[in-house]
Amino acid sequence: MNVRRIATFAFIFAVVVFAAGLSGCEDMAQMMPDGKATMPEMMEAEISIGMAVALTGPFAEPYGLPMQRGFELAQEEINMLTDANITFVTVDAQSTVEGGVAAVQQLVDQDLSAIVGIGVSTHLKEAFPIAQENEVVAFSSISAAAGLSSIGDYIFRAGLATNILHPNGVAETQKQLGYTKVAAIYDAADTYTTSSNEEIAKALEANGVEILTAEAFQSGDTDFTEQLTRIMNTAPEALFISALAPEMVQIIVQAREIGIPASVHLIVPDLTADEAQKAGAAAEGAIAFVNWSSTSDAPGNQAFVQNYRAKYGIEPEPWAAQSYATLYILANAIAKAQSTDSAAIRDALAQTMDFPTILGNFSFDPNGEAMYAPVVLMVKDGELQAFKATAPEMVNTGIPIGLVVSLTGKDAEPYGLPMQRGFELAREEINMHSSVPLMFVPADDQSSEEGAIAAVQQLVDQGVPAIVGIAISDYLEDAFPIAQDSGVVAFSSVSTAAGLSSIGDYVFRTGLAVDIVNPSGVMITHEKLGYEKVALIYDAADTYSVSSNNEIKNALNESGVKVLVEETFQTGDTDVTEQLTNIMNMAPEALFISALSVELTQVVIQAGELGIPDTVQLIVPDLTAKEIQDAGDAAEGAITFTGWTSLSNIPGNQDFIQKYRAKYGIEPEPWAAQSYATLHILAAAIQKAQSADSAAIRDALAQTMDFPTILGDFSFDPNGEAVYNPIVLMVKDGELQLFE
Repeated sequence: MNVRRIATFAFIFAVVVFAAGLSGCEDMAQMMPDGKATMPEMMEAEISIGMAVALTGPFAEPYGLPMQRGFELAQEEINMLTDANITFVTVDAQSTVEGGVAAVQQLVDQDLSAIVGIGVSTHLKEAFPIAQENEVVAFSSISAAAGLSSIGDYIFRAGLATNILHPNGVAETQKQLGYTKVAAIYDAADTYTTSSNEEIAKALEANGVEILTAEAFQSGDTDFTEQLTRIMNTAPEALFISALAPEMVQIIVQAREIGIPASVHLIVPDLTADEAQKAGAAAEGAIAFVNWSSTSDAPGNQAFVQNYRAKYGIEPEPWAAQSYATLYILANAIAKAQSTDSAAIRDALAQTMDFPTILGNFSFDPNGEAMYAPVVLMVKDGELQAFKATAPEMVNTGIPIGLVVSLTGKDAEPYGLPMQRGFELAREEINMHSSVPLMFVPADDQSSEEGAIAAVQQLVDQGVPAIVGIAISDYLEDAFPIAQDSGVVAFSSVSTAAGLSSIGDYVFRTGLAVDIVNPSGVMITHEKLGYEKVALIYDAADTYSVSSNNEIKNALNESGVKVLVEETFQTGDTDVTEQLTNIMNMAPEALFISALSVELTQVVIQAGELGIPDTVQLIVPDLTAKEIQDAGDAAEGAITFTGWTSLSNIPGNQDFIQKYRAKYGIEPEPWAAQSYATLHILAAAIQKAQSADSAAIRDALAQTMDFPTILGDFSFDPNGEAVYNPIVLMVKDGELQLFE
């Protein structure tokens, strides 16, 4: 370790201050024990520490990168609040045993005194003996397989070993859930997961629980249906899953896909929020044994969470939290040792006792293993929360709702992701007040008709009673007949092309159909603006755009307005200057644009670039704030017809906006608002039906009349089309305002 001068740190006092993110001696003084208001003298110090983490490969995203972020956040705080200058010599462990060995060897060869990192126990088992043989401190922040401290006295770990963490978790869950017969599945090729399974088996035996079967797989496997089918056939009350992140997520998803019921508790040590999110509805109710929780009130923890969010724009992962704590523990030992000699640091680490960290008061046992209070969490409403449920509460299976939105492809950002956010926010609220929760079974329509068809078919095959989603009318037109033919409710929150209710009586929509909203908009704008000659441009390859244009044209004819020219383009076109030039040459008083988001924005921009004068009123149904932002000045003055506005004082609307901002950090999009309303309408119908039967839900939906939503009092017409008051807005100073 390259050192110029060593600081006389006061870490034993100041670490809590660092973790709390305080700065300046006045703030530090407030945190000092016994009212001490002065800091010991600090001297300059440069301290180089090796960092070996997976920056590439399959373990980078779930483990290596969060570890790096946690180390670096702690480094910044320590350097800011002392005269120390901790620097890292970072080497990529490459997500392999060979990479871990090479990384540790490279750092040892650079004559460093301490190394942090190496997340995977299989890699640590081979790499850390190099540090031990060279008498270099090797401190893993997350590895947890039992027994690895036997490598030697230079080896330390911040993660609770499986022989400490798992017995506690088994005892607590067995006490609350009362399971007596369980199954297990684990990765037989990985050191951590083998250790995890062994410690779970010992704890279950100690608690008198029968293990019906223990299935094994190999790292890298992707299909676990054979093992899970055998498990399902034994009818366990709980299933213990010991796996690393990639396989863990797939096992959780496939367990529910093959039909292992929600009454079988999934118990997954080290399940993180990211893995729960990736597993989606399949992870609902899963239980985890972990070292750290974002909700903990350990001193400095909430400040760490806030600082991490501010720096990286994401929620902190447990591996980041453990790595953050690791660097503070190591820095304190260096300060206590008053030396950067490896043996001195080793001895100071070994003496660590009740040291305050965001994990809690931290100590090492005589073998260099971490000692602090473990945590048991449960996935509830898609989030990890404290495990406090009783067995009857956990057995409640909930109602599975298919969720089809564009999560990838061109329609994800303008439509799919806002829809998903709206649905998720509504589900959280509904489940807070319901004894029977709604559970989403998500499927990505991949921004294509083929993807939508496959998604709806997949959900129908899984037996869901209702499906929500599908934004694009083209996709709905081909996908929703599958639900109709199968007697499954299909409820679109966004699609608005006219006539699609003819698919059948199981099909419903929240968005105002163009034959409702566009005539209203034409009537209002014509009345106030008095235009007599207009032009139209629309996407001739898109069902919604064609339908929108037709309804505008019909309404203009009824109002006696002359259509001078009607120009078309195709989905995916990027240059419409020829069509716009033809329009400009006709000198219309207004230009109606019917298109989906990407093409809509380009038409507005190019109209401005071409020089279509401000006297030509742009009228653009379904124009959103995001599209206005993308179009810039070209959108100023444009008028839109819509079903929702953030300006509305309808009961619940402003509350929805505040919750949406708080949860997602952005302004709500209309598609999010309509999706939010959709799930509330569906939940009310299920409640009214007192059943999860599709036909009963269909009948209850059809009877919806003047139901209060953030869109207004909502009803369905006899065809399953939405009925509520449309809105006309105008872009003024870059923002949508009421058209008056």
